[in-house]
Amino acid sequence: MKKLLCFIGLFLALFALKSHAGIPGGTIPFIFDSHLYLQVRLNDTIPVTVIYDTGADFLYLDEDYLKLNNLQNAFGKKGIARMGGAGNNEPQSVDIFIEPVKIHCGELDYQNKITPVIKLRDILGKHTDGLLGNTHLLNMPLEINFSESYIKQLKEPLPADSLDRYHKLEARFKENRIDVKANLQIDSANTVEGWFRMDLGSGSTITLSNETTSALNLAGVRKAYFETQAGGIGGSSEEFELRAEKFCMVDTLENLVIDCSLNKKGALSSGRPYVGIIGNEIWSLYDIILDPVHSSVWVKRNNNEGSYSRSSITHMAVIDRTDICDGWIINGLYKGGIAEQAGIEIGDIIIAINDRPVKEITWEEQRKGLGLNGKTEYTIKKRNGEIVTCVLYIRNQII
Repeated sequence: MKKLLCFIGLFLALFALKSHAGIPGGTIPFIFDSHLYLQVRLNDTIPVTVIYDTGADFLYLDEDYLKLNNLQNAFGKKGIARMGGAGNNEPQSVDIFIEPVKIHCGELDYQNKITPVIKLRDILGKHTDGLLGNTHLLNMPLEINFSESYIKQLKEPLPADSLDRYHKLEARFKENRIDVKANLQIDSANTVEGWFRMDLGSGSTITLSNETTSALNLAGVRKAYFETQAGGIGGSSEEFELRAEKFCMVDTLENLVIDCSLNKKGALSSGRPYVGIIGNEIWSLYDIILDPVHSSVWVKRNNNEGSYSRSSITHMAVIDRTDICDGWIINGLYKGGIAEQAGIEIGDIIIAINDRPVKEITWEEQRKGLGLNGKTEYTIKKRNGEIVTCVLYIRNQII
């Protein structure tokens, strides 16, 4: 418990530094690490780190966060509900708190009517205690400033000068979700045009639905197949990556890595009112104003370079679970990649990299990137408890 309290103190300190770094008053600072991490307070006293997810509705809390902090019964009576998500599994039964929970976020106060408990850290790692959706944050115009890392609710009507140098996208707001019109050109034979869903809960670039993917002629296009046990709230996920020539939403991005879903169920399967989703690798290139009153989305290109044209060099996906074990869990692999060839499997735990325990690697270091290159030794704990060494020769991106 002492170690956990120290972690919470460190996290609060990070947000305190941000709040004094020239950010305007009345804002909600965030830390960007593929997702927007906000510090909120529940029922006046409980600090919680949540991500803002425009693909969700209200407040959701992580199951392990509650267990590790002895908060399983802190928010009153419980019930049971069934939930689906972006993953490939059927809707699952989850606990829900059925008594109202007070949320204090920045200078704003809300009340959450029901609060589902989900396995969020299995997807995003130990720094995520919960997520916050549109119901609370998007009830008035909202500025999402990736240049300065803050969110701010704006007054209605918007002052004319607040939209200086912003470009208005063709957008629609429906059932608490946001869609924008965009055009994706994979190659000369494959173009996708239509409504794309804005999903700040996705850390990717563009992800096409299975239905959209199936309608394309991609037989001759180079692909990298990827499987994960944590593709979303709905569980496992299958997809392949490829390189697309151009994506245009307001300006044109070239040579970007995109995902194509192979899921038969969930939010990326079939019968959806959108052709795909746009994640934070794209949205972080812009400062954004969302105006739900007038169904408007405004964007302004910022100075962020982004990493939309880069793919994995380790050919695997990992999450930091040093809150519950000694390392980082492998939760995704690319078929035929160097990680799979070295004998690494989904569910393995990385204990050390080049003899350095991963418990010593801070979140800040992880966010900046470890700069791994060439021969790299991973100390791995297998599912049966055996400790092995896997050697990866890190050189090329997977696609």
